[in-house]
Amino acid sequence: MFTPNKEVELCDNQLRVAFDGDAVLFSDESEIVMKQEGLDKFIEHEKQFENKALAKGPLKCFLEALWKLQKKFYAKDERLTCPIRTFLVTSRGAAQGVRVLKTLSSWGLEMDEAFFLAGSPKGPLLEKIKPHIFFDDQMGHVEGAIELGIIAAHVPYGIGQKYHKGKLIEQPQKEK
Repeated sequence: MFTPNKEVELCDNQLRVAFDGDAVLFSDESEIVMKQEGLDKFIEHEKQFENKALAKGPLKCFLEALWKLQKKFYAKDERLTCPIRTFLVTSRGAAQGVRVLKTLSSWGLEMDEAFFLAGSPKGPLLEKIKPHIFFDDQMGHVEGAIELGIIAAHVPYGIGQKYHKGKLIEQPQKEK
């Protein structure tokens, strides 16, 4: 978890938690296709498997816990005043978001808001949301959030650990 050097004024009556999708809430299955085969194959893959739920990622259980708390407020007809708000902030495009939404639904979970940025930077949206914490598997996105004054947590999971800001990190040669 990383804390920024500058402070941002945050909402004081609502906990706002923002998550990346692939390799955070979901497995990195789709991200592997994207990194290894490119955008066109990723789009084709997501369309082909649109109705197959993604496997769980490392923070699915945390989202489940937040959802259980939220449902207690919703049951009392306090959805609009619920002190917890969740956000999905993903680089996927809207068309590839269909699988994500179907996966959440199959898990019996909801997000308050889902943003499919189609590769656009996450920073401007995070500035508007002002989450108390943002979870992402890619350090480039974590660093971007920190620069904006947002507490961010790196989720060290999946193929994204081999990349930084979209570029493959050189792997040291193994000695023979």
